[in-house]
Amino acid sequence: MKNGVKEFRLVAEEIEHEFAPGTTAKCWGYNGSTPGPTIEAVEGDSIRILVTNNLPEHTTIHWHGILLPSGMDGVGGLNQPTIKPGETFAYEFDLNQSGTYMYHPHADEMVQLAVGMMGMFIIHPKDGEPQKIDRDYAIMLHNWAIHPGTYRPDPSIMTEFDLWTINSKVFPAIEYPIAQKGDRVRIRIGNLSMWNHPMHLHGHKYWVTGSDGGRWPKSLWRPETTEIVGVGQTRDIEFDAGARGLGRFIAISLITP
Repeated sequence: MKNGVKEFRLVAEEIEHEFAPGTTAKCWGYNGSTPGPTIEAVEGDSIRILVTNNLPEHTTIHWHGILLPSGMDGVGGLNQPTIKPGETFAYEFDLNQSGTYMYHPHADEMVQLAVGMMGMFIIHPKDGEPQKIDRDYAIMLHNWAIHPGTYRPDPSIMTEFDLWTINSKVFPAIEYPIAQKGDRVRIRIGNLSMWNHPMHLHGHKYWVTGSDGGRWPKSLWRPETTEIVGVGQTRDIEFDAGARGLGRFIAISLITP
């Protein structure tokens, strides 16, 4: 906190990322990882995000789905100058909504997204959750083209991808959601890949309760076991763990095209 403003720092930089044991590539990310850190704040907060560019080219950050002044929207050359290598830019805005959102560059997007520059942005409601959530998880979906014998993702690929990832990891390196029987679980899913992804939950049905437009009224919730998360979209799903005597086994799978 600085004079009533919540301040965050993001450093755009090249990283060495391990997708799974034996599969490592030179990627780009934020603060040493892809996806970058999940930013969490509360509806009504005033925030400042200091973005330092340690890449060899210009960049920006677009706050995907967040309603804010045009000059803070991060579209390079349209409503802000691009952030040159070595520069730091301060994004400052108030949060007037709650829900599940994302961040990513809007400068040389085909390259920078393809090599890992993305993250989740969670805004919690100022009045608290209408229903208590015991476990709250965030999943970022992406796809990558890393050809045999190469060590960098190929940004020119549009359809023929080699890796389909959850939080930039593939089995057996994926970190699994954990819950106890009876917990109310929310999984926030964001998709910044090039394909729509059907996301399936084994052993449970769930309610789809929100999107990048925010939390839906309960009258709009719908029960599913598979939900298509489109390109550039987020979806919130909620369920009670271990319902119907199924114990503690929960598996979530990404059904690739």
